[in-house]
Amino acid sequence: MTKLAILGAGRMAKVHATAISTAGIKVATIFDIHKPAAEALAGKLQADVATSAHDAVSRSDVDAVLVVTSNNTHFENIMLAVKAGKSVMCEKPLASTLKESIACVDALGGAAENVFLAFNRRYDANHMALKSSIDAGDIGKAEQITITSRDPSPPPYDYIKTSGGLFRDMMIHDFDMARWLLGEDFVRLNAVGASLVDPKIGELGDIDTAMVTMETASGKQVVILNSRRASYGYDQRIEVFGSTGMAISDNPRKTSLLRYSADMSGNRDILYDFFLDRYAQSFQNELLAFLEHVNNGSPMPVNTLDGLKAACLAEAAETSLFEKRPVNLDDNGMPL
Repeated sequence: MTKLAILGAGRMAKVHATAISTAGIKVATIFDIHKPAAEALAGKLQADVATSAHDAVSRSDVDAVLVVTSNNTHFENIMLAVKAGKSVMCEKPLASTLKESIACVDALGGAAENVFLAFNRRYDANHMALKSSIDAGDIGKAEQITITSRDPSPPPYDYIKTSGGLFRDMMIHDFDMARWLLGEDFVRLNAVGASLVDPKIGELGDIDTAMVTMETASGKQVVILNSRRASYGYDQRIEVFGSTGMAISDNPRKTSLLRYSADMSGNRDILYDFFLDRYAQSFQNELLAFLEHVNNGSPMPVNTLDGLKAACLAEAAETSLFEKRPVNLDDNGMPL
């Protein structure tokens, strides 16, 4: 059985731990700079606590490494694990800045396609069905995509401080989804954003509400809507409009029950209020996909090159926001 080392024991490590436990994946060791956090997670997963990241990835009984440390440490931990000869899965984003993302891909060289980037939404059943429908030509030629991503509430301030910003931390998923669904890169992007939810987020140099429009060289259009607050739950929808029809990946609910009475007409269950509930199966699916490619030695289906392309779009969005102008991208996806 493939054994994992986990670097990080914070919020996202706990999310992956749930998927690991459900899938029966074995964890050998865990390291976090905050030892009590590592000890608590290790207790739940029946794993050892490593004294350093180097010790964790260097163990002979570790086959693969899951990097779930803060965004600003992804680059160094990816390189540490790769140099130790381990397969690596890293939580998004690839790095906190485009400069670091480029440096990471350059440092990896030919191994860039062998590091799995955890864009878990590619492994959501509804989104996978949407992708299959597009590829099958069910709606003709895809022409427009609208992606809505709204969280029930903002993350803690300490998380925002090291996240790299909404475009790199939250919308990064949507940039990847747009590329994956269309199978094309983008040549032009325009962004607007503000701190409408919590002024403190603005004081920390970030935004909590944003809209981005993008277009490909062939003229296909994408609109992305993000908010750090949705009073009605975790809102995740994708609509793809094509030349002969439309396909929608809608919000899943706990049941499909419809209620009718004197004071309700077709009322449905409320939305999930936590991203782990919404995407629980996708986290397990992506881990299993990663381990499958570890075992058969094939290139990772979503990797650091995809992470770099998403980072380019995040950089372009930030430039567009602060310079209040559309941003063009070159043939490599780099913002001009």
